Amino acid sequence: MDFQKALQLIDSSRRIVITSHIRPDGDACGCMRALMEALRRLGKEVYALLLSPPASWYAELFGEKVPVLGNDLKPEGLMCLPWSVCDLVIVVDTNSIIQLPGLEGWLAERSKKKVLVIDHHITGDGLGDVQLLDAEAAAAGEIVFDLFKAAGWPITASAAEAVFAAISSDTGWFRFGNADSRIFRTASELIEAGARPEVLYRMLYQSFSPARLRLMVRMLEHLELYEQERIASQYILRSDFEQTGAKGPDTENLIDECQRIKTVEAAFLLVELSDGRFRCSLRSKGKVDVRKIAQKYGGGGHTLAAGVTLEGPLEAAKERVVQEIAAQLRR
Repeated sequence: MDFQKALQLIDSSRRIVITSHIRPDGDACGCMRALMEALRRLGKEVYALLLSPPASWYAELFGEKVPVLGNDLKPEGLMCLPWSVCDLVIVVDTNSIIQLPGLEGWLAERSKKKVLVIDHHITGDGLGDVQLLDAEAAAAGEIVFDLFKAAGWPITASAAEAVFAAISSDTGWFRFGNADSRIFRTASELIEAGARPEVLYRMLYQSFSPARLRLMVRMLEHLELYEQERIASQYILRSDFEQTGAKGPDTENLIDECQRIKTVEAAFLLVELSDGRFRCSLRSKGKVDVRKIAQKYGGGGHTLAAGVTLEGPLEAAKERVVQEIAAQLRR
């Protein structure tokens, strides 16, 4: 990773837009929040942009209202101030154009702006003029933390908490297989800088709405097990949202619930979209490479956690994923 090239891009820029993938998670929001503070301290004009509404507990990380493309800002609004005059776009936690809906044409216009990508995924489209890529990093937050140190930027208590939220959420609060010694060293330094794990844990895992709990009950009612209970499938329909009062962001991390079952090696959750397709989240305990399954159908992610959007109907989508997982388990 060439931090010096990234810092040269930042130093030569005055107006900077920071964004991330659709359905932003804790890693995306934490990275954005930390970079927003650091760049504003440098005197830059910084504008954050989300591509879909974040879960309420992630929105708290920002401390300010961040506009959502399609809700607060129409795509054509990117051709107006201040978005039209930005010098640099920083994209965190993704390097895939399919995860940046609404920004395709705007990012392609490079005559006035550069793109810096900070990402830890294996798959990518080479979107950046400069790319800080580290597939060994457990979270994009680790790369942002390394950028802070390379630049000599002060890690304030608020920046430390934002990065801690990033790395802790992408490691399942340090319980996933990607929680290696490097991530614990980073966490230790962030705590020394002022991050408060107990406060962040309450924000990230104990701030859910009753509607989300009702939605989780519906999801668990749809639980099915296959292949000697080694595969778990769940789904959530549009009617489940309507009847529970839950929203799309309330599905965050629900896929992890069925992994509590001892026999389950891989799990997936299908969430019905407004166009009849299904957003599929996949998780594995190690014996299945879910990234390969997601990539086969146009998605991406990591070996143990990936996602893809599938065509319906529900039973067809379910059977497709079950067969893909079963084939790997049989091998």
